[in-house]
Amino acid sequence: MSDVVLALLNVESAYGPIKAIRGVSLKVRQGEIATVLGSNGAGKTTILKTISGIIDPRKGSIEFRGKNITAKDPAYIVQQGLCHVPEGREVFPLLSVHDNLLMGAYTRKDRDGVARDMEAVYAYFPILRERATQDAGLLSGGQQQMLAISRAIMAAPDLILLDEPSLGLSPKLTKEIFEIVVRINRER
Repeated sequence: MSDVVLALLNVESAYGPIKAIRGVSLKVRQGEIATVLGSNGAGKTTILKTISGIIDPRKGSIEFRGKNITAKDPAYIVQQGLCHVPEGREVFPLLSVHDNLLMGAYTRKDRDGVARDMEAVYAYFPILRERATQDAGLLSGGQQQMLAISRAIMAAPDLILLDEPSLGLSPKLTKEIFEIVVRINRER
């Protein structure tokens, strides 16, 4: 059995007639934290949207845990164990922090596991426990980023794609979030 969790082979995606990414190939192995670097407009977000099924590739293939997920429905991809935390956090602003977390677990049937993961995300980000009854739209940008990452964890994924997790955050908060990402990777 291969330790490759995610593999892209010569993937190309476009927005209408404009090619956004060309010939992207990469592999992510079990336990790795991989990063896609590039300037604004280089296609980093497009790569993640293509992997998660938001954009269908024009060419190439995407495999997750040895299964072809190329151009599959995003809901199917989440059910396979791959979650995407989009740029801009995208929390449900009128739902409480707690309800946002439960939305992350909507595909799960294991109540005990959901309860354990809820406690785990509250341990990673204690401020979310303090704000559990507050509407998510009232959180600071950094707190919303913590909530978006935590909501992905609640789906119990094998892999989380983080798009611009430090966008708009202070250097101190960015460091804290990256340290927690490393901790989550080590513990899961």
